[in-house]
Amino acid sequence: MKPIPAVWRIDIEPDDFQPGSGLPPWTGFLAAADLVDGLRDRLADRSGAAPHPTWFLRLDPDIERCYGRCDFVVDHYRDCIDRLRAHGDPLGIHVHYYRWDEQRRVSYSDHADTAWTVRCLETAARTFAHCFGETPRRASHGGYFVTDALVDRAIALGIEVDVTPEPGRYPHRENVTFGDYTTAPSTDFRHYPRRPYYPSRAALDVPARSAEDARRMLMVPLTAYDYRRAGSPWYRRLAKTALARPYQHMPLNPWKEWPTPDTFWDLVARAADEGPACYVALAVRTDPPGSAGHRMARAVLDHLPSHPISQRLRFVDPLSPEIRALAAPG
Repeated sequence: MKPIPAVWRIDIEPDDFQPGSGLPPWTGFLAAADLVDGLRDRLADRSGAAPHPTWFLRLDPDIERCYGRCDFVVDHYRDCIDRLRAHGDPLGIHVHYYRWDEQRRVSYSDHADTAWTVRCLETAARTFAHCFGETPRRASHGGYFVTDALVDRAIALGIEVDVTPEPGRYPHRENVTFGDYTTAPSTDFRHYPRRPYYPSRAALDVPARSAEDARRMLMVPLTAYDYRRAGSPWYRRLAKTALARPYQHMPLNPWKEWPTPDTFWDLVARAADEGPACYVALAVRTDPPGSAGHRMARAVLDHLPSHPISQRLRFVDPLSPEIRALAAPG
């Protein structure tokens, strides 16, 4: 069976999207670390390779507002982070663009202010370098939001890979991840490639045609698949094919509700084998234990060692040669 390089993105965040005051805990982070520790040996036994999720830390200005310091998670949970690093798991930054609305007493996503979004990215990168003695090389952006300005600034900061795009996702103006509201919609990911690529200088969702045209940022989109078509009756699938109806791929997110965990991993296997590149990229947020997102993601991930695809998945650094090889421009 052909191995499948896989990226497991874990966004380390506070339990709540709007944490408030009083240093609320990050119990979801601790639960995610425990979940991964419980899966390491089981997945290694199945695939023959140790799994290495990539952990993306929130170190942006909103963390400083809520917790008094941008590096709160590193300072407060140093032992846990040291344990992840001892396993060889790569780290990166996960950036939200929250601002505080003093009049309404709520936080919101200021996606419309490019200068603010760039400042948030710069703050997170600077804090990461202060904590770990090296510039971050990996990034993901919160709020389903990434722009040309952010990618270009990330390149200048030394970041080499972005694991944000979710092919098929429509832009949104309302979502819990924005805080109370947003000043601009999330990114329109409907036409983003379903494979790793280096973006053209002309457009972020267009793969470069040559090395000269390529920006120095590896984009690793999350795995997407037309699971609605796959789950429809055979005669409807046949009719859509006969009528040349376009596929409507959507992200395969572990934290969503699926009929069964087995169904989810069946779809992941089909997406990898039928897609334009044989790879997998999945993302989870460190939701708190007891939340619906945590329960659903845990059920899916706990089941992975029991599914045949676990023999093929190799969870690697998004900057690994296996992922880079899928993205050569041209």
